Amino acid sequence: MSMGHEIETKFAVKSFAPIREALARLGGVRLSRQFEENVVLDTPDAALRRRDVLLRLRRDASGKVTLKLPADAPQAAGIKIRCEVETEVADLAALEAIFGHLGYQPFLRYEKVRETWRADAVLVCLDELPFGRYLEIEGAAEAIPVLAEKLGLSMKRAMSQTYHELYQTHLKAQGLPPDDSFVFSPEIRCQLLAGLAGS
Repeated sequence: MSMGHEIETKFAVKSFAPIREALARLGGVRLSRQFEENVVLDTPDAALRRRDVLLRLRRDASGKVTLKLPADAPQAAGIKIRCEVETEVADLAALEAIFGHLGYQPFLRYEKVRETWRADAVLVCLDELPFGRYLEIEGAAEAIPVLAEKLGLSMKRAMSQTYHELYQTHLKAQGLPPDDSFVFSPEIRCQLLAGLAGS
């Protein structure tokens, strides 16, 4: 189990290639690349959302349950700070059923391919989502701007929004109606899984 503060920021990027090259030059190490399926749970009356609390089940190489809570910490521009408790779970379906009996039902589902690197004691995640590519930097608040600069990214472009919030912005910009879940089409999902199996 891990418990502590999650400190992170995001950047929208067109391509991961220059980021990978910069990370390699810095001596960064690629830790993993995997497909993620995420389910966010809440009560029908949005009790968790109203308290800015996130309860998430994630399936990647393993299964995890995560609880994110507001943090009593000053928020720097473009950086999001949350309290986070996370642990691995042997049977996500059973846990989802347990939460269901307690009144927590799936509120949204989302998928992504996440490639994780470590550089300068900071985690860098290259996230491919159905609506775009994003880079996430997670680490100490003072280390994030330093690594961002080394990667050629300006903190003026840093974003603290969740992927759900960014998806709503994307839909609005495209003139599309609001939608909570964002998953790949079956065809793209198969292509991504095949690519991961071959990498």
